[in-house]
Amino acid sequence: MDGAAMMEKNADVEGEGTARMAIVVRAVVLVLAISTTLVCGLRLYLRKFILHRFGLDDFLVILALIAVNGFSALAYTITYYGLGANTEDVSPEDLAIWFKIYFGSECTYLTVSALVKFSLTVFIMRLFPTKFIRIAGISTMVFIGAFTISMTLALTLKCRPLRASYDKSILDAKCWSSDTNFAVLMTQGVIMFALDVLILALPIWPIWRLQMPLKRRIMILGLFAIGFIACIAALVRFSTLAYAKDETNFTYSAATSLIWMEVEFNLALTSGSLSSLPKLFKSNPTAPTTHQLTSSNTKSKSTANSANLELPSSQQTWSRGIRKKTEITRIFESSQSQERIAPIYGQGELMTTTSAYSEVERESRVEMDRDMERGRRSGSERGIERGTRKGYEKFGDDSS
Repeated sequence: MDGAAMMEKNADVEGEGTARMAIVVRAVVLVLAISTTLVCGLRLYLRKFILHRFGLDDFLVILALIAVNGFSALAYTITYYGLGANTEDVSPEDLAIWFKIYFGSECTYLTVSALVKFSLTVFIMRLFPTKFIRIAGISTMVFIGAFTISMTLALTLKCRPLRASYDKSILDAKCWSSDTNFAVLMTQGVIMFALDVLILALPIWPIWRLQMPLKRRIMILGLFAIGFIACIAALVRFSTLAYAKDETNFTYSAATSLIWMEVEFNLALTSGSLSSLPKLFKSNPTAPTTHQLTSSNTKSKSTANSANLELPSSQQTWSRGIRKKTEITRIFESSQSQERIAPIYGQGELMTTTSAYSEVERESRVEMDRDMERGRRSGSERGIERGTRKGYEKFGDDSS
């Protein structure tokens, strides 16, 4: 039976009100699935073919997108087997299939949620590679993994025999009571909600410290704020979990909870990918990427080390002293996050301390090379040493 025939069947048997509820569920599922796939697809295209920086978080986005769309497919399919209809109006054959799909979605909920949270956490760790965020992110993912495995096993084995979890014709099975099932669903919902808030709160302080206009920082925080809407959806879903204790009209009461579950998954996944899209609409798509910036800094360090090796030991010590006074290392470390976020929002809009210093360093080195060349042309070791010292004096004055 095709989809049109199924919809007509539902409308005839269930009545106008319940048919409308099923249509609402299908519409929400389709809109969220299409929009999430589009946003994540553009993000993956940007990372792979424009920035050429496909990383671990991008692979996790692919896995999370497959899982979320698979869950959406279950949500869409179950509407043809009684979801949104009054239980008394659902045929025994459809109800048997309904319980199988419901049991599958109940066991996969935590896995889908975990994959979404993993992709978002690794994305934040890549943008802000500080020690605190690294430790917090890894600890959170370890907890999510352990909690997901343990709770999924518990839900899978909630009935003895296992078949009784979805086959209600087995009357002598030993299963959780409706109150116990409700308590378990509420517990996992509260914990996942708290983890969502924790993950989305991690980048707030690093973003606020970026050296960019206030309007730009607020806009970046606004993109992450979409994830907090997903948290609100999870919070609203708590009030709909009462369907777990509903033994008379559960097929209808479960529809609202499924809608908020879909909103939670899709918005959480979208929040990690939407922040990458502004780069697609920049007028200068060939702006320096993070890889180019890192290579430039590495070349500058190599040039500086080579120059220091050519100096006498006393001059090397003096040069290192100048570098400590200017705190070049501290400046570079503090602006790493800003350079990593530059490929997303465009390098032209971000003037980091490191990039400003690089211009001064480049000009100073040109002058230093000229002075050293003049010393070589003079033909004496004293001239070479004088030209070298003069160049480093200029370098020290400019960098300090």
